[in-house]
Amino acid sequence: MSAILARLVNPVVWRIPGHGARKLFEFSLAEHGSMLDLKAAARLTPSADRRAAYVRHLLDETRHAQMFALRSAELRKRAGLESLGFPNADTEALFEKLGEVGFLAFVHRGESRGRQQFETYRDWFARQGDDRSRALFEAILQDEKQHESYTWELLVELTGGESAARAELRKAVLWEAWRTWRRAGRFLAEKLYFVLMLVLYAMLAPFRLMAAVMRPAKPGWSLPSAEGQVDAGERPALPAPSRTNA
Repeated sequence: MSAILARLVNPVVWRIPGHGARKLFEFSLAEHGSMLDLKAAARLTPSADRRAAYVRHLLDETRHAQMFALRSAELRKRAGLESLGFPNADTEALFEKLGEVGFLAFVHRGESRGRQQFETYRDWFARQGDDRSRALFEAILQDEKQHESYTWELLVELTGGESAARAELRKAVLWEAWRTWRRAGRFLAEKLYFVLMLVLYAMLAPFRLMAAVMRPAKPGWSLPSAEGQVDAGERPALPAPSRTNA
């Protein structure tokens, strides 16, 4: 599905001025975020062999993030724009949330989806004669295929068979859908709050205007009301300080 969508939007995504560079930087952020999750996986897995696999993977993701960021900077420089810099993504602590089996299912799905998407981009740039961008995706695709393969092998190993591994992939689909729904809910809630505050402000504006007309603000200093004040002649005399002899 992601490959089909990418193929449909390619003529728009890569031709809008400035959008291609920003999209490449989004890929850079995604790769950096994946690196952070893999770093946690390498730290937390009880297996030395899987730790080594995660470390190799995170090194690839680090390199991919740099490659995407540099290509993004090149395109922005060509358009006379400042570079977006290098990525600084957040981590979702996926290994801790999902466990190692769920984490591997999630990563495998992401690598498979990314590989299909990047293949459409590689082919697009090949047809457009952009050899530099084509070579970028071609190089990254070699790693994506290896990541897709090893995560499937580990998933089968940990679950005890391909049938159980596919069941974990189905669970990952449901979890991703739940995560997307929650993110959309938070986004809509923020926008709805903003709209409601604007409506509330608009509803209260006439009352604020009426208050300003009925009780206009006076310039300068205002003295406190005379109520409760005591005239100078009515003030009680303070007792004189007593003097004691040493």
